[in-house]
Amino acid sequence: MKVRDVMSYPIATVPPETTVLEAIRLMARGKKGCVLVATDGLLKECKGILTMSQIFSRVFAEGKDPSRLSVVDIMTPAPLITIGLNASTKEAAGLMIKHKIRRLPVMENGMLVGIVTSKDLLQCVE
Repeated sequence: MKVRDVMSYPIATVPPETTVLEAIRLMARGKKGCVLVATDGLLKECKGILTMSQIFSRVFAEGKDPSRLSVVDIMTPAPLITIGLNASTKEAAGLMIKHKIRRLPVMENGMLVGIVTSKDLLQCVE
């Protein structure tokens, strides 16, 4: 099975100046576990990724105010570990294990086109 068969899209994105609180609201509305931080809607200029795990550990656990932090203050900055649209789900799982991550942005021709998560991979196992 290919990554394109299990990935999620469209991708939730925010510009770098977005507050963490605004990102949390976007994730809650879209039922997303992460957002990609990008300077343009086409995601050619991806600056990083922000996950709920990072929000909990870098904001709430430290008693910081999410309305006073921007996403760039706590995100994982680019370059990100990514995978190609036509890669196998086995390859995606291998990258996640190797790099101890749960989300892989999916690329095609230098553009971000989706995201594959560990949950996506688990759902395709029968």
